[in-house]
Order: sequence, then structure tokens, then C-alpha cells
Amino acid sequence: MSRKILLNVGPYESRGAILENGKLSELLYEIQDSEKIVGCIYKGRVANVVAGTQSAFVDIGIHKDAYLTLTGVDSGDSDDDLKDIYRSPIQDTLKVGQEVILQILKEPTPTKGPRSTMTISFPGRYLVFMPKVDHIGVSRRIQHDRERDRLRAIGRRIAPKGGGVVFRTASEGLEENVLKADLDLLIKMWNKVEQKIEKSPPRTMLHRDIPLPMKVARDFFSDDVDEMIIDSEEAYRSIMDDCEFLTPLQRASLELYKGKEPLFEKFGIEKEIEKALSRKIWLDSGGYLYIDKTEAMYCIDVNSGRFSGGSDLEETVFRLNLEAAREIARQIRLRNLSGMIIIDFIDMEAPSHRSQVLKTLRECFKGDRNKPNILDFSELGLVQMTRRRSAASLDEIRKEVCPCCQGAGKVVSARNVANSVRKQLMEECKRYQTEKMIINAHRLVADLLRGRDGKDLRDLERETDRKLILKPQNGFDIENWKIEPVMERTNKKNDRQPQQNRRNDNNARRGPGKASDNNQIEAPVEVPDEPETATEDEKNSEETTSVSD
Repeated sequence: MSRKILLNVGPYESRGAILENGKLSELLYEIQDSEKIVGCIYKGRVANVVAGTQSAFVDIGIHKDAYLTLTGVDSGDSDDDLKDIYRSPIQDTLKVGQEVILQILKEPTPTKGPRSTMTISFPGRYLVFMPKVDHIGVSRRIQHDRERDRLRAIGRRIAPKGGGVVFRTASEGLEENVLKADLDLLIKMWNKVEQKIEKSPPRTMLHRDIPLPMKVARDFFSDDVDEMIIDSEEAYRSIMDDCEFLTPLQRASLELYKGKEPLFEKFGIEKEIEKALSRKIWLDSGGYLYIDKTEAMYCIDVNSGRFSGGSDLEETVFRLNLEAAREIARQIRLRNLSGMIIIDFIDMEAPSHRSQVLKTLRECFKGDRNKPNILDFSELGLVQMTRRRSAASLDEIRKEVCPCCQGAGKVVSARNVANSVRKQLMEECKRYQTEKMIINAHRLVADLLRGRDGKDLRDLERETDRKLILKPQNGFDIENWKIEPVMERTNKKNDRQPQQNRRNDNNARRGPGKASDNNQIEAPVEVPDEPETATEDEKNSEETTSVSD
């Protein structure tokens, strides 16, 4: 399998794209001044301890407290030997108000705080250094017992007193001096953190992970990568100068892009990103996928669409599901979906076909760093899987909740909003004894209230015995409207006082004048009375405005 890495570094965001066999399989984002905090080390203060779930919440100075459990380090390479470090109940270890040092394991979500651990770790190119855990571990991807024993022996020689290391997959076959050089850099980073701990107050960030270009070079740039292309000379020089772990072969594979066309556009990455933000994904055969998110899980539905594979229906469905399994694995990695995922393949009768589709799906996740757990087909023909969350999904990075529908995906129809305006108008006509009412609403709602040739508006004027003025507002959401009663002024002193008193009484009864969160009823607006000498043409002109404005 050929692999290529593209790095686009800009002043506001940096992006990394990993291509496998010419197809985009993984996308990495780093936005300037964003709250990406995985790997960061904080000094926090315990806000609450929950003995029932053996967890605590720690105030680290962001919008939500960090969720803390006393579990082992997340080494990223799934060390089987590394189990829970803390054995005591959490209520015996932590107290409310206690200052703690913790590291972020998972990014916060809109509804949950970040997940954290007290087992501090510093990931390097070849190993993970744990300054306060006396443990030597080896990645389970290194399968030869002799190599595992050799690395453990090296670990016992180079690990500092009281600290430990977990050897990553990339450490297989390397000499002790190379591994020790990697560890020495991590020890220096920990020493800097230690110097900050005593003099820093709680709610302080003590350490931030390295920038995206350096992280990609450390975690992804291995000997099986054909080339890594980067479009920033500064980042290119930084990698060449600071990444001492790069081999001569890897340095030769690192290329500075100097083309005039943007790097991601040249390789078609921008189009792939736009596709990855869509709910509907077309397959080459003519079938398609639907990917939707709920509060609890992601749901992926496979549809045949225009696919026609032959006369044998079972064979046709099997071929479509195989293609869908490969694309589903790619989309999950590309979008960085995590948590519970439910996949609804097209029903297959043959058990061998189901087994082959499931095998294909699992094989396509072999290169995934966030190893998923994929279950067999359920009785309902669904595939359930879970995937570890390590960072925000592409959808969370690129999109925000719609201010109109608040994430529901739908808004009230214009016709229903128009009916609500009519009902509210009837109530306000009982409250305010004015001759005019101004209705501010979205243009679609205003058109429905006006009706064809203004007929509906004239009927509404007769029913309310008011002159109604429609004001279409392009800046309004379709569910928003505002009704303004207009108080007429009069030159007669005796008439002015009752009107003023009546307006004050209405204001006292109505309060601030809001009908709901979105829809407002304004206090009466005073306007001068029409002159008694107004001509008939002027009166007709104003009546026309009220109907067709």
C-alpha cells in the first residue's frame, strides 16, 4: 500500500492529509486560538468527587470541568501490560478543593467536559515517557517475544528512577542509544513542567503539545510513507532541524512544495473535504450512503440507488455491501467519527456473504490509530461498533449549530408561522386600542399574510378593524416576527392623557413586551395624527401602502 502525507500550513489553520493508495483516508486539523487541548497538562482544583462512578470533576479554567477517572495512561499503542495505576477508591485519593496535575485525553464536546488522567505521559517518536509511573511496557503490535524482552531490558536500563516507558511500534529493532536519545528529549520536557508546578496557580496550562507539522512528522512519517509534501518553508526547516529522529530515507522523502496552485487543490483534497461534510455519499457503483448523527450515536445507512449488478439479487446486494464497507471505513476515519456507530447494510441471506462483508470492514480499519471494536451482525441485520474519541470530528471542527433550528435540522413552515402571527395579532388588538399595527416578519411570511393581490391582508384588516402595515425583513429568521402597535397622536389635550394612561396600563400589563423568545410585541409607537385637511388622494395612497408594502 502506497502512502503519502500532505501538509498545508497557513496563518490561521494547519491541515494534514494522509493518502493511502491515492485516496484521502485521514484528515488532521489545527486551528489557531482554538480550544484543542488533547495532550495538554493542567494544574487544576477538584470541584466535585463522585464516589458512585469513581470519578471527579476538576476545574481547569475552561467552560466545562474536566472529567477525571483514576485509570492508566493512554499510550496510543494499546500496551496490554499497562493496567490501572491507582487501586484506592477515588474518595480516598482526592478531596474537594485539592490541587491536582492532570493531562487531557479527549477533547470536550458541546455537552461534556474533556476526559483527563492523572497519569502524565509524554509521547515521543519511539516511546512514551511516564514520569510518575514505575512501569516498562511494549506495544502489542510488536509480536515477537524475543524483541519484546529486548525492549523491556533496555527500558529498565534507561528509564529514570520512579518513571517508566512504553515502547511504541516504531521502536522495533532500534538500538539502545537511539531510544535513549528520544527519552532524553521527553525528560527535558517534563523538567520544564515541574519547574512551573510550584509557582503556577490552579486553572493554569503547564504544557501544550507540539504543533501539527511536528506531530505529523513524529506520529505518521515512517519508512512506509513514500513522501511527505509541505507547503511552508518555515515548517519544512523546523522539521528538518528539530526532528533529529528522522532517518536519511525519511529526510530524502520530505519535499517542500513550491507550485503556484494551492497544495490541497492540486491533489483534490478540498473537494474530498466538501464531500466528507455531506450527509449523502455516492458510491462508484451508483449506490449511496447516508451518515447522520444523533445525541447517542452515528447512524450509517446503505442504499442501492442506481446500482444494478446483474440478474442475481443476492450477488448484487453482496457486491454493493462490499463496496459500502470499504467506503464506510474510509469515511469514519476521514470524518473522525467516534463513540457508538450503527451500520445498516442491505439485507443478505447467505451467512458467508455477511461474514465476508464484516471481514472487509475490519480489514479496512487496520491502519486506524483509534482501533474500533466491531461486533457481528445482530438479529436485525445491523452492525454495531465503537471507536475511541481522541479529537473533535471533522463536522465539529468545520460546522456550528444552526442558529435558526438549534441543531434540529428543521424549522417551522412559513404557513404555520403566518398562522401564529394572525393569532398573536388578534390578542394584541384586544390589548391595544390603536388604529394601526405594524407587522415585521420574514419575506415569505409577509407574502402569505398579504395573500394574492392583497386579499388576505384586507380580510385581516376587516376582522381586526385595524390598518395593518406589513414590513418584510430580510434579516429575520423565518420563525421570528415583531408586532408594533402604533399610537396616534392628537392635538387635543383632553385626548392625549387617556391615550398615554392607556399605553402605560398596557405596558404594565405586558411587561417587557415579548411574546416569546423569538417573537416580540413592541410597546405602542407614537406617530403624529394625519392632518384633518388630508386630501382624498393622500388617504388612498396610505391605504395602498398598507396592502402592498
